Amino acid sequence: MFHKNNTTRPVGSNVSVTKKEHAPSVIAKDIHMLGNVVSEGTVDFDGKLDGNIRCDTLVVRNNAFIKGEILANSVSVYGKVKGLIRAKTVHLYASCHVEGIIMHEALTIEDGAYLDGKCKRTDKIDSDDDAEFTFEDTSAKDAKVLENIRLIR
Repeated sequence: MFHKNNTTRPVGSNVSVTKKEHAPSVIAKDIHMLGNVVSEGTVDFDGKLDGNIRCDTLVVRNNAFIKGEILANSVSVYGKVKGLIRAKTVHLYASCHVEGIIMHEALTIEDGAYLDGKCKRTDKIDSDDDAEFTFEDTSAKDAKVLENIRLIR
């Protein structure tokens, strides 16, 4: 009734372990959200958000406005962001308007992009080189940074 399945794979078999694929989450431009967004995949954001986003990949579209913290592996900003961006790679396009702190491993800023704030390059953003991106509770560390942003205003 209960037995262990002892099937073995031949050496050199072409079986690969793949990361679970998630469909992208799309937030349309007529949506105004109050709260936090957490996703393990891609978030394509075109609405308004008063809150935080944690995801693997974030695209902030032209009509989007995010007021809060962003934590992701990759962030592409075409719209407006006011707050902290923490990501491995950040790309600010010419149409973007960013106010706040950007913590990054790699940062690209196109000519014409608006940036009012501080950029801080770090060697590591909450993930191991070989491991999958994890969502850690970093609220204690971020509380001081966010409190400093509030004091600046």
